[in-house]
Amino acid sequence: MAPSPKMAQDSLGLVSNCQFWLQKLSIWEQASTLETQQDICLHLPRFQEFLMQVYQSLKEMNSNTAVERVPIIGQVLAKSCWNPFILAYDESQKILIWCLCCLINKEPQNSGESELNSWTRVADIPPRSQGYELS
Repeated sequence: MAPSPKMAQDSLGLVSNCQFWLQKLSIWEQASTLETQQDICLHLPRFQEFLMQVYQSLKEMNSNTAVERVPIIGQVLAKSCWNPFILAYDESQKILIWCLCCLINKEPQNSGESELNSWTRVADIPPRSQGYELS
């Protein structure tokens, strides 16, 4: 079944946003200057909105479809998992975990799905507090 025009448009927007944030995350991980820290703090509210958009999209599709439509989603989430400024905010951390949970395939059917599950479990970050719940 082909995706609806709205779904295709949403996927294109998500891909574009992922490309923007992947660039930002790459810059942020390469520099630890005061300017970089200020840039992260400046953009963190928008990044949290982006993570929520990712979560809303991921929960509407299975993990294979998500990776097919947005191939760089794994890179974005992985780089996010390693950024201490992003993880310092409980809300960002919570949404990031929700996104990772959406990528886990409960019953992998092939080696690709198993590999995605393994990556997701490795990339998953330990929660700093109890009570994370998907909603």
